[in-house]
Amino acid sequence: MVHKNNALIGILLASVGAIFWGISGAVGQHLFRSQPITPFWLTSVRLLGSGVLLFGYCLLTKRDLWSIWKHRINVIQLLIFTVFGVIMSQYTYFVAVQFTNAATATVLQFTGPIFITLWSLIFKRQRPNLIEVIAIIFTIVGTYLLVTHGNIHQLVISPLALFWGLLSGVAVANYTLLPVRLLEHNSPIVVITWAMLLGGIIFNVIRPFWRTPLRLSGSDFAAIGYVIIFGTLLAYAVFLTSLKYISSTLASILDAFEPLSATILAVTVLGVNFTGADLIGSVLIVLTVLCLVAVNRNKNHIPKKSRKTP
Repeated sequence: MVHKNNALIGILLASVGAIFWGISGAVGQHLFRSQPITPFWLTSVRLLGSGVLLFGYCLLTKRDLWSIWKHRINVIQLLIFTVFGVIMSQYTYFVAVQFTNAATATVLQFTGPIFITLWSLIFKRQRPNLIEVIAIIFTIVGTYLLVTHGNIHQLVISPLALFWGLLSGVAVANYTLLPVRLLEHNSPIVVITWAMLLGGIIFNVIRPFWRTPLRLSGSDFAAIGYVIIFGTLLAYAVFLTSLKYISSTLASILDAFEPLSATILAVTVLGVNFTGADLIGSVLIVLTVLCLVAVNRNKNHIPKKSRKTP
């Protein structure tokens, strides 16, 4: 009975984390429509706010924040992960949301494991098995349906939206692959704390968020607070906690709640028109990714979800 209860707790936590991530995309879409907020500004605030909160949490819980800086190779890996993992995944996702909508951007970002499979094929010379080949084909078909509604003569989202959406999938692959060696000797929460904090600092060195003139209402502040606290900090925390009770494979499968929640909110609250072709394309992409996670659960190149924080 205790084992079953623990499994239920883990399933609930992983699902809640995925839903928090999905909702943050819809919240970002709302902010882009209601205010002259750019993806750069929102990513800057999100990373800096989450980084500061995580840093405070690590200090309170007496985590070792400083040993990661004692070795040059750790510092180099951390900086690479920060730029090409955390910053890239955050920024490309919100740009995709701005150019299209939260539902489409989230589904396109969900193609990350497909790019991991392709990376293993090209650089590790690991031949894909039949399931992986089928998954890649289904992902291509799903993306085609999502961006054309099944009509080869039209593109229902802009080429820029497609580019940034797929680039966000590449960024998720980076997010998963880049910190592998770094995480062998450092706590995941310490790594993500420094990556978010450094990412926020880099963005604000380029352009401080307070220099952008905005007239934010109470609901706007609440939306931004949600993106920082629920959509990033708590989403990561509850997902990480779920791994104490369930396997990373099951937790990754439950991540399907992310595009589901983003789609439901985009359609019901934000008025996004999601057609039958969009739905079929989205289902194909999500199912193929879940198949990759389940079939390749023992392979190192499948993500355990350190995780993107979109």
